[in-house]
Amino acid sequence: MSFIITLYVREGIVLASDSRTSLQAQQINQHGEPTVNFTVGLSDSNYKTFLAYNRIGISTFGQADINDIPITGFIESFISKEVNQDSITPDELALKILEHFRQYEPVPDTGFHVAGYTEENGILNQRIYKVEIALNKITLINNSIPPNIDIQGAGWDGETEVLTRLLKPTFLFDSDSKQFHKLPDVQIPWNFFNLQDAIDFAVFAIKTTIDSFKFQTRPKTVGGPIDVLVIKPNRAFWVSKKELRM
Repeated sequence: MSFIITLYVREGIVLASDSRTSLQAQQINQHGEPTVNFTVGLSDSNYKTFLAYNRIGISTFGQADINDIPITGFIESFISKEVNQDSITPDELALKILEHFRQYEPVPDTGFHVAGYTEENGILNQRIYKVEIALNKITLINNSIPPNIDIQGAGWDGETEVLTRLLKPTFLFDSDSKQFHKLPDVQIPWNFFNLQDAIDFAVFAIKTTIDSFKFQTRPKTVGGPIDVLVIKPNRAFWVSKKELRM
């Protein structure tokens, strides 16, 4: 599994992801029968965020392989062979991703965030999409009514439980009076975030998930270095990206 997050503020877009690849495995007894199902953290060197043409970012979550081969190579091949034009828009790329990865058999239970800018009437507008391959579905994350007004916010996918628990309203049960008491619900002021705030929150969200998993009795499916990509209207750059090493 994975944890990815995409934040969008007036200054730009931030995509971030963890690096862990985990596998479901079985322990087999001497009779060839499965006795234990468990999750193995195979690698902390997996790339889940990518920079495509025309300053478009792609992050992936969910199933991390296609026919037992890591999906990273498939995504890189898709970018170099299928998306080789500088004029492509996030709208077009989201559709291409859906069409391309639904060609595999079986269809992978993989999801993507696709984020960048599209020009409309001379104005560059942010587009952040969630693409769900198995569901054959594309959703606009930064949807606004009316469309194209400036809004700020975030979307995250994968192992979302830890962050969701931190942000959603919390209630305490009074056993004597049998009543629920709502704790103070302090909202995240997304509209006041600047670009550095967005970077800081992305790292916080992934690191908190990793640290929580460390102490919980659950599969350690999120971990490794955190990759952070920033996309602005006129350029894109990596704030952090793991490198190959000896």
